[in-house]
Amino acid sequence: MLCNIFNEYYNIQPMTRAGQRHMIRSKKQLAVLTSAARQEIVDVLEEMGTVSVAEIAATLGRPADALYFHLRSLKRAGLVQEVGERSRGGRKEALFRTVAPELMLHYEPKDKRNRRAVTAIVSSMLRLGIRDFRRAFEGEVIVSGAQRELWALRKTGRLSPAQIAKVNRSIERLKDSVANPHGKGRLYGITVLLTPLDHRGRENKRRARSQGKREK
Repeated sequence: MLCNIFNEYYNIQPMTRAGQRHMIRSKKQLAVLTSAARQEIVDVLEEMGTVSVAEIAATLGRPADALYFHLRSLKRAGLVQEVGERSRGGRKEALFRTVAPELMLHYEPKDKRNRRAVTAIVSSMLRLGIRDFRRAFEGEVIVSGAQRELWALRKTGRLSPAQIAKVNRSIERLKDSVANPHGKGRLYGITVLLTPLDHRGRENKRRARSQGKREK
């Protein structure tokens, strides 16, 4: 990232939480997710549901004290809620969850501010993927066979509208296959990027026209 908040400022419609999605489109919510650390917190909360700061810290391998600032920022933006507390070991601890089980980025190509914010979020997302790939490659990891757990893939090809639709269905199935709150097993991260490449030709034409004007 990318709804039980009762404020129209966050563009959220009240509905039951099961199967709920929240579209991230406000300037404030987009800005807060340019931080890779906050993206990690949101990822963990989406996967684990309602948890404490200690549980988030244990999952991310970070000290709990380093997370409070980011959680406050996510709360102020309306992406994370504090939903009560519980007693553990004689102490009370606050519980947090995302505003909806699934958070999705709103893409608005004609809006310059939206383009800038979404691109910054995706840049952080890819940096997280690169970091996690590097760290996993240094440890015990399966790299072949049916249980393979480390991949890097890039393919380029021409796709018809029907084939694009098929690719999008495949991405949806991939997303749904890991959308399993409170699931068991090892924690994984999957980063997918799909982009048209015809902008390369347009950029080459613009550079050629610019060069031609300078030579006259």
